[in-house]
Amino acid sequence: MLKGAIEYAPSTFEERGAAVAFTTPLLSQTRVRRGERSKLEVLIPSLSQGMGIYVVAWKAVPDMVSMTMHDRYLHDLIVKEDACSPYEIRRATLKAARRGLAGPQAAQAARRALEEDEEQSTLTHYLLILAILKAVGLESPEMLKAGIDTDEGQRLTRQLMTRAAESLKMDATLLYSRLADIAAVTAPVGLARSPRPGRLTRGLNDLKAFRDSMTGWANDVPSDAAPVAQFCAEVAQHTISIGDKVLGDFHRRIEAIGPLMRDWDSEVLRVRAQAGRMAWLLDGWSHITGAWEVAQAEDHHQQAATVNDLFRILPLLPRKESTRDFVGDSKQVKVAHRRSVRMLEDWRTGQMDIDAIRRIEAVKARAP
Repeated sequence: MLKGAIEYAPSTFEERGAAVAFTTPLLSQTRVRRGERSKLEVLIPSLSQGMGIYVVAWKAVPDMVSMTMHDRYLHDLIVKEDACSPYEIRRATLKAARRGLAGPQAAQAARRALEEDEEQSTLTHYLLILAILKAVGLESPEMLKAGIDTDEGQRLTRQLMTRAAESLKMDATLLYSRLADIAAVTAPVGLARSPRPGRLTRGLNDLKAFRDSMTGWANDVPSDAAPVAQFCAEVAQHTISIGDKVLGDFHRRIEAIGPLMRDWDSEVLRVRAQAGRMAWLLDGWSHITGAWEVAQAEDHHQQAATVNDLFRILPLLPRKESTRDFVGDSKQVKVAHRRSVRMLEDWRTGQMDIDAIRRIEAVKARAP
C-alpha cells in the first residue's frame, strides 16, 4: 500500500505521472501514474523536509488521508475512468468541479472551461476547412459571407470540400474524417493564425508571465525564499524553451495541411505526438501559475510561503526530456527551502487546513 519514501528522478513523462487538482492540501497536485501490472498509483511529496516521495496504491489513498468531498468524488472518478494522462485527468477534474463540490466559483469556472473547449473545437474545425480549401486553390468569398453555420454556407462547404478531395485524390468522406481527427488533436493547442490561442498555447504564455514575475520577485524581495523563487523561474524557462520549439514545429506541420492529408499515416503520428508532448510539458503548471497570481494580492510573507509550497510540487522535467539535471539542482536549493519553508503541521499530518483549502479553491475558480 505504501512503498515508503524513494528518490524521485523520473526518466519519462509517464513515469513522472499526471498532476491531479485535489483540494486537500497534502494531496494538492500529487501525481498519478501506472505502476506494477498497470495499476494506478499516486506519488506524494515527502511528508518531512526530505527529498523523497511516497508511492501509494491509488485505491488506498482515502484510507490514508482525510479527503474533502470533492477529492473523494474525483478519486473515485479517476478509478472508474482509469485515467492517468493530462487530458484524461483534466476531463475528470472538470467533471468533479462542475458538480460544485469545490465551491460555486470553481463550478462556474469548470462550466466555462467546457464551453470554451467546445467553442475552440468548432473554431479550429472551421479554420482547418478554410486552410484545406486555400491549399488547393478553392477559397470562396461566398462561403465566408454565408457563414458555415447557415444552410447555404454548409451547402457551399460540402461542394468545395468535395472538389478539394478530388484535388487531393482522396474520397470526400475520408477527407472529412481526417479533418475531424486533426481538428480534435489541434484544438487544445490551437492554430498559429487563430484569433484565439488554444488552451495549451495560453498555458505556455502564462508560464512566461510566471517566469518574469518570479524572477522579479526573487530580485526585489530579500528573503530566504529568493533562491527558491529563482529556481522556480529557471525550471519555467527551461520548460518554455522546449515548449516553444515543440509548438513551432507543431504549427509548421499543421499549416502544411495538403501534405498532412496526403501523407496521413506518418504525419498524423508526429502531430499527435507533438500535441501530447505539449500537454505533458505544461502538466501541473496551470495550478502553479494560478496560485502565484492569487498570491499577488497577499503580503510578502504569504508570497514567500506560496513560493515554498510551489517548490514542493514543481513539475521538474524528466531526464529524457532535459539536458539539465533539475532533480540534482533542486537538492542544492533545498537548503534555502528548509530555512524559508512555512512550518505548518497541517500539510504534513494530513489534517484539514481550511485556509489552505480555500486558497486551492481560489485557484480552481480560475478557468482550468
